[in-house]
Amino acid sequence: DPGYVIASVGKYFINISKTRLNITAVGLMRRAMTEMSERHDKFGSLTIVETDADLLLPADVRSGIDSLVKRFSSRLTGAAIVFEKQGFQATAVRSLVTAINVASRASHPTQVYSELQEGLSWLSGLTGGEPTVGRLLQISKQLRTSP
Repeated sequence: DPGYVIASVGKYFINISKTRLNITAVGLMRRAMTEMSERHDKFGSLTIVETDADLLLPADVRSGIDSLVKRFSSRLTGAAIVFEKQGFQATAVRSLVTAINVASRASHPTQVYSELQEGLSWLSGLTGGEPTVGRLLQISKQLRTSP
């Protein structure tokens, strides 16, 4: 689906929301995170919300994400959410992230960033290992432009 990209690289789970997440995406996220938890005791999570993405998530998608956070929070070193836009929409993303974390009783640190490199630097500091911040930045940019 061109609306999202889900990948794992080293100890990093990457989710890019290009247009709108759906329940299929949540299932793929669950699968990828399950595989990550089988390979690593802890791993980092990077979510990039593109500026054109629909911020209003359907109830089943919100519920699915809540379930993922509950299930994997203890395995996450941290979650960096990147939304490269300012103003009201950025506030909406922060509110959505806070609501999900509160509802799911998340135990991992979470930060919302307006710059990808800043978010990757923070997450890399918590997660460590390969790939480096520079390589993660390059991989993320490639995934963002993939069809």
